[in-house]
Amino acid sequence: MKQIMPYPVLVGEVTMTVHEVRLDDVALPYGMISEPDHTVALHLLDREDWNVVRLMLHVIAPRHELDTGPWFSLAFLATASERRTNMHSAVKLMMRQPGEWTGEMELHRDDHFGRVQVSGQLVATVDDVPGRVIAAVGQPWTVDLQARGATQRESIQTRWVNFAQDPELVWCKSDPWMVSTTDEAAVLNLNSGFDGLRAVLESPKAAERPIREALAAQIAVDMWTALFNEAAHRVGSREWPEGWRGLVLQRMLPDLFPDHSLDDALREIVNRGVGGIQTRVLHAAAKQARMPRSLGGFIRSLEKTLPEDE
Repeated sequence: MKQIMPYPVLVGEVTMTVHEVRLDDVALPYGMISEPDHTVALHLLDREDWNVVRLMLHVIAPRHELDTGPWFSLAFLATASERRTNMHSAVKLMMRQPGEWTGEMELHRDDHFGRVQVSGQLVATVDDVPGRVIAAVGQPWTVDLQARGATQRESIQTRWVNFAQDPELVWCKSDPWMVSTTDEAAVLNLNSGFDGLRAVLESPKAAERPIREALAAQIAVDMWTALFNEAAHRVGSREWPEGWRGLVLQRMLPDLFPDHSLDDALREIVNRGVGGIQTRVLHAAAKQARMPRSLGGFIRSLEKTLPEDE
């Protein structure tokens, strides 16, 4: 819920991405960065003598609002805080282009103990008053100094693989993506042999961001739908499944049945059956994938390129 301010603020969401983490200047495996959970985990059991963690941050704000709003002298401040040690710090990020900021945030081992929240605020001069907060990061990140993986629960993995060369996926070699599951893990397989897929999803060009986000959102909708149906089929005795199945249900059930508790929502699955709630499943999957936001950006980008009617 956005805080009500006595001056104009942004309506759209400000997103933050952690695209790289360096431990004493050594890059950590990307698997330790969980985008779905907005969590970074450090292997303290394997490395306890580190001094500094550097987070490479990328922040995006709605450009169309920034261009038309009553503010100027924009600046973005990334913040780090931890309740357990009562430590707070902030760093000003550099504007890469209008609506985008990048920079580093350092976390020192001596200053933190458990879970550090990394967030940020967009400040500007509004009504001749400098330093007013006009937006905050919608989903802050957590740097977990004690976890061994990017989430304490079984997570959802993503991998690039050429379907035509993989014995388990060759049967669907013409598909751009496929979800596969075991009791231990859920994997989103992206087909590196599908012409153009990787180029679009990994393109660094800002002009292609609406297309990239719309495609990623569609992939995410398919993934969440498949994972939910698989998890829901395992609910036979009104008990929460373990591992990634429980994670998927806990994330999606509040959107399927917003007026129910998690336990009551689980009972609804048992009572109605998976086939009777597919419309709700698609709605919840779209929310997890942020489809409305991504599709809206894609449509606006098309409107800018289409010729006006004479």
